[in-house]
Amino acid sequence: MTLRWYRRSRLLILGENDTALDAARAIEQNRVGAVLVQSQRRLTGIVTDRDLMAKVVGQGLDARATRLGEIMTAPVLTLTTADAQAEALRMMRERNVRRIPLVDDTGAAVGIVTLDDLILDEAATLDEIAAVVQAQIGEGGLPGSDRSPARRRSAARAEETLNRMVGRVLARAEFASREQAEQALRLTLAAVVRRLDSGEAKDLIAQLPSLLHDDLRRVPPGPDRSVTRETMVSELAQRLEMNNEKATAALLAVGGAIAESVSDGQMDDVRRQLPPELRPIFELPQPLAD
Repeated sequence: MTLRWYRRSRLLILGENDTALDAARAIEQNRVGAVLVQSQRRLTGIVTDRDLMAKVVGQGLDARATRLGEIMTAPVLTLTTADAQAEALRMMRERNVRRIPLVDDTGAAVGIVTLDDLILDEAATLDEIAAVVQAQIGEGGLPGSDRSPARRRSAARAEETLNRMVGRVLARAEFASREQAEQALRLTLAAVVRRLDSGEAKDLIAQLPSLLHDDLRRVPPGPDRSVTRETMVSELAQRLEMNNEKATAALLAVGGAIAESVSDGQMDDVRRQLPPELRPIFELPQPLAD
């Protein structure tokens, strides 16, 4: 059965400049678990009640001053109403999510399907439901409950690998903070993944730091030919509140860091799928001066 039954005439949608407090109030008043975030009638992210707890309350941020664009999960995993319930279950299991927005061919949100919906509609067997839940809580229980030395060492190695890549970005452009450099990295990688076909995107993701994998696997499959150098610079400028000159420098810094972090053969394959205007961005950069 397709997901057309989960198309909804009324959705809880806010903008990137709305605040975490707006989202918390909307979630409470409507008794839902998340709000969708749109910009110029295109779905750009999702904010869950867990995001509000972990990213706002847990970090001691001011909910009145924190914009949704700063805390939303982006890019967001999506499906269309023509996709099947089985595909939604598969993606929930593989991507560790409980809800997937539905979009039309313009990228606007038109509905949402949740694990609870599929359970109520008897669209999932007990084994399928168990597989989704197990994927989300992990083998050792709830996230963070496994304090074994092996798990801690693995987490530390994953963090160190990501930090090295972000450090390469920081070394080659001016950023307000490490967090801004990491956001530039994530935004650029998401755009590249959208521009590649699904097979090449999977190969690239496999060579990147593991802490980037989940978000990049949520990126809709490509190739999306609307991704250009201009759109990438524009997105960085808007999301990071930079002028175009700094956004261009940030893009080049990220491109160089990506080229340094994956194999030469993989980068050759990636560049072959990119248009000529994008290929120079992902060349190995000149060594930094001592």
